[in-house]
Amino acid sequence: MSQALTTPPAVAPPRPWKFPESTTTATRVGTPVHVFDRPGQYVATVRVTIAMPLVAERRDLEGVATIMSRTLDEGTELHSANEFAAALERHGAAYGVDVSSDALHVEISVPVSQLAPAVKLLAEAVTRPAFNQADVGRHVTIRLGEINQERANAGYRAREAFAANLFDPSSRRSRPTAGTPDTIRPLTNVEVAEFYRNNIGPARAQILFAGDATGVDVAGIVDEAFGDWTSSAGPVLETPEPLYLLGDRIVLVDRPGSVQSQLLIGCPGPDRREDIWGAAAVANHVVGGTITSRVDTVLREEKGYTYGTRTSFSAPRKGGTFSLGGSVRTEVTGAAITDALRILREARDGLTEREVSESKDNLIRTAPLRYEQADSIAQQVGSNIAAGVPVDFADDYLAQIAATTAESATEAYRRYVGANGLLVIVVGEAKDVRGQLAELGEVKELS
Repeated sequence: MSQALTTPPAVAPPRPWKFPESTTTATRVGTPVHVFDRPGQYVATVRVTIAMPLVAERRDLEGVATIMSRTLDEGTELHSANEFAAALERHGAAYGVDVSSDALHVEISVPVSQLAPAVKLLAEAVTRPAFNQADVGRHVTIRLGEINQERANAGYRAREAFAANLFDPSSRRSRPTAGTPDTIRPLTNVEVAEFYRNNIGPARAQILFAGDATGVDVAGIVDEAFGDWTSSAGPVLETPEPLYLLGDRIVLVDRPGSVQSQLLIGCPGPDRREDIWGAAAVANHVVGGTITSRVDTVLREEKGYTYGTRTSFSAPRKGGTFSLGGSVRTEVTGAAITDALRILREARDGLTEREVSESKDNLIRTAPLRYEQADSIAQQVGSNIAAGVPVDFADDYLAQIAATTAESATEAYRRYVGANGLLVIVVGEAKDVRGQLAELGEVKELS
């Protein structure tokens, strides 16, 4: 009996797993419809992903895509904003919208039993928005208030400074996705409606369903709602390759009263078009992607500088970034940066077989959990479409991870991280950290 209680059960090897497969059809006007049937997932997600690169925005009206997205459901040709919200509530539907650098994503999550009326509401928001001046004006005011709040947040200030100093000023990605006060303030329903007409249409869209499709004609329901969609939108503008600013640089953003320093250290990185994307993910996991990573082991466990830091490779359609982010105590800002830079650079000398094996194991074995829910499947596929990779790219990604060796992970990391310098952003109390940073090199200071 004692033996039975103290001997752990044998752990079987994981069963092979693949990203859920889809059945693809199209609406009457040719919009692809991808159906991911997930038995037992009785709350389904329907997502409309529309190619909409932010380079389509006028330079003096940047943020118009964000205001447009937020006002899609603020009154349509058929319902007022209150009526639309009440209709969603009657069907138990949750509505959401997101704008990335490459696409607009609009989705609902709803019980499968209420799918047909909810999809009609989704189609109404996407295809027949009203863009009333009062609603647009209210969202302009809300966005201006948000900008003030964001600029009071150290993490946001770090991300804003990182983009502005990593990308050439000619690149759209050097500026905030949702615009600045100067570009938001002039917006009216006229500019918002014009942007919609020029950029939103069925030829640019793909529609995703994830949930239990048992006995449900998902393709028919989507076609009934979206099959008559017409648009005057022209061809999608091609997103240009980003222009980066290279070299080792330190930027200090003064934030009076800060009791911590927010750090963001990074450089250009790969995107999903490169066959090293999976190997880069493995390398990232080793260096700073988890609490047991090299960075956290030193900065958190050994030195006690921080509650935690994380690194990541991230990428939109073209051109990626690598970054390390976290906050540290003000008095150890210089020491934390010194250690972080040392760890990042030393990783270029090589990652070990054990580190890579453990990271591969973690990334591969947690994949089924990451995509357990219908909404996570729809969101991943929407991200794939926006990035210009296949719908089932997750399988390619996992295959790349499985094939990664210590040598290929090191090569993927070495190709980018530190290859052309590292940008260091510090947001904090300038008078307390200025001297610490001066010991590391020339400092560009911003207010």
